[in-house]
Amino acid sequence: MTSSPPGTRQPRGRARRTAVLEAARRLFSRQGFKGASLAAIAQEAGLTDAGLLYHFPTKNHLLLAVIAEGDREQDETLEQVRDARGLPLLLRMAEFGADLEADPILTALDVTLSAEHLQDGSEINAYFVQRYESFRAMLAEAFREAAQAGDLRADLDPDLEAANMTAVLDGLRLQWLLSGGAVSMADGMRAYVQGLIKGLSASQP
Repeated sequence: MTSSPPGTRQPRGRARRTAVLEAARRLFSRQGFKGASLAAIAQEAGLTDAGLLYHFPTKNHLLLAVIAEGDREQDETLEQVRDARGLPLLLRMAEFGADLEADPILTALDVTLSAEHLQDGSEINAYFVQRYESFRAMLAEAFREAAQAGDLRADLDPDLEAANMTAVLDGLRLQWLLSGGAVSMADGMRAYVQGLIKGLSASQP
């Protein structure tokens, strides 16, 4: 039997793993975790069932890997605001709708998976609960710092404003998906943030 040339197995294995993750992301975003079968994902990736199972022994392993890859990409996006504090961070959120529009498959995947695991107490449910808590905490801290710096009204409720901003972003995301992009997340989020900052400005009565 002819062996593979030195150094080719590992890159080939990484390429196949990447193909599986990309296929799974597409099918999970369209059909949900429950609707997308491993056989369909393997076919989409151009592999046999055994080839897929070599990299991901179970469907749950595959889902967690897809989520981890999505987290890595979203972390790269958030790096743009990682050093921002207070008002600058809140102003940067005006562009977050555009960030989500730039990756429609990942955006659809998040909506589909969070809805499927809304109340099931699963590991995926715990993941989304934690991620929302962290996101709201980041925003609440920014509102708190902006108020303390005198950029926004001192009597604002940071936790309430953080929850409202998250809700607006989620609502725009769902409308964008259901409308096939006719409802713009980018425009909607910009208008919301600009109006919010104006309304909460410390210079307003």
